[in-house]
Amino acid sequence: MSERLRAPGTVRPRPARRGRRPARAAKAERERRRPRKEQLAELSTELQWVRPATEAPPPPARVPFRRLHVVMVGWEFPPTHSGGLGVHSYELVRELSRMGHRVTFLLPFPGEYTSVPGVEILWPGSGRRAGRPPVAARWNAYDRPLSRESGFLESVESFTEWVARFRPSAPVDVVHVHDWFGTEGGSRLAHRLGRPLVLTIHSTEYDRSLGHPWADILARETLGLREAERVIAVSKHLKQQLVERYQVPPDRIRVIYNAVRPPERVARISPERPTVLYLGRLAAMKGVDTFLRAAARATPQLPNALFVVAGEGPEYPRLLALAAHLGIADRTLFLGKVTDEERTALLARADVFVLPSVVEPFGIAALEAMAAGVPTILSKTSGVAEVAGHAFAVDFWDIDEYASRIAELLTYPALRRTMGDLGREEAMRTGWAERAVETVSVYLEVLGVGRPGAGR
Repeated sequence: MSERLRAPGTVRPRPARRGRRPARAAKAERERRRPRKEQLAELSTELQWVRPATEAPPPPARVPFRRLHVVMVGWEFPPTHSGGLGVHSYELVRELSRMGHRVTFLLPFPGEYTSVPGVEILWPGSGRRAGRPPVAARWNAYDRPLSRESGFLESVESFTEWVARFRPSAPVDVVHVHDWFGTEGGSRLAHRLGRPLVLTIHSTEYDRSLGHPWADILARETLGLREAERVIAVSKHLKQQLVERYQVPPDRIRVIYNAVRPPERVARISPERPTVLYLGRLAAMKGVDTFLRAAARATPQLPNALFVVAGEGPEYPRLLALAAHLGIADRTLFLGKVTDEERTALLARADVFVLPSVVEPFGIAALEAMAAGVPTILSKTSGVAEVAGHAFAVDFWDIDEYASRIAELLTYPALRRTMGDLGREEAMRTGWAERAVETVSVYLEVLGVGRPGAGR
């Protein structure tokens, strides 16, 4: 065939070779005819096999274990508690004890507190080391004193002096204070013992007062934030507030979220009437009035729905009057304070849970609802919204949106089931054991044992 007439892309035939082809040539020919897919698979295997070991990710750093003795300063502890502070305190010390650490928990009031193995609970007047009589009046962690004559500050000051003079029975590694109540006493105790101070902020005075802080509380809060070597915030939203309002350096703050335990009863109860639940304190920052106004908007679409408000607080009389004014008194049930058993039963009965807070540093009740499989509607300003991807997030002021979301969930059972299942899985992804490990890493950091971690 003429070279000019040869089709483009064809290969000129090679002259036949005499005799047997060498083994190398035969192997090359077999390799050429082998399917390309098979060749690529083998090449991939070879490349993985010869990959340098240095390219593999390094193993996680090992932190040496130490049994620590932590003196923890709080204000409330189960079974008597008025919010998430008491729940957090109990769950954290329970896990620290299970890890082998020792905790001495200081409280201002006497009581029959829930026993935790490895945790010693003391208050003024308890035991031979206490030295002072109990404080005169008992206040819950979220009381808002109306005046200096109320005796609230005297209770705080008495507790402060007792904490500052407290003499532990064994060497202490870390002093850990929860919220502003024990900041001054805890700081003085840490200085006297020569130990680092860690402060967990669950909410700020700006949050609790909706921007009108009480000067005495604000001063104690600021003192603790200044003196603590590390500050633990329960959400990124709260961390940002500490940076902007209190000028706390971001590298001194660690974010450790709250968690929940698997509910003891997960079976859903099918009520005769669809039930929408609010569970928490009745305080201005919680936005319960928005819950009632949304109920009034949704009622024409949901004539059989029952709206349940469970909790106590200073807003109770005003909320009762508001429900009557909105014409939904016959559709709203105010239960007052509920026990833990009643709380579990309410979550098992609820079809929808609503947390409409104006400001909410975390919102542990919403996480409990999700863990119980209840579809949840959250305020966008709540810390729990940072970890709740399978909940509806709504602006705290948007009454129409709350009403619309409630109606959607009660109207479409498939949506309600799907959100409940996904929310439960999300809420249970991490628990208090993981939060305790993160807290211990902060302790080791201030002791110079662990590797410093960047604030999230």
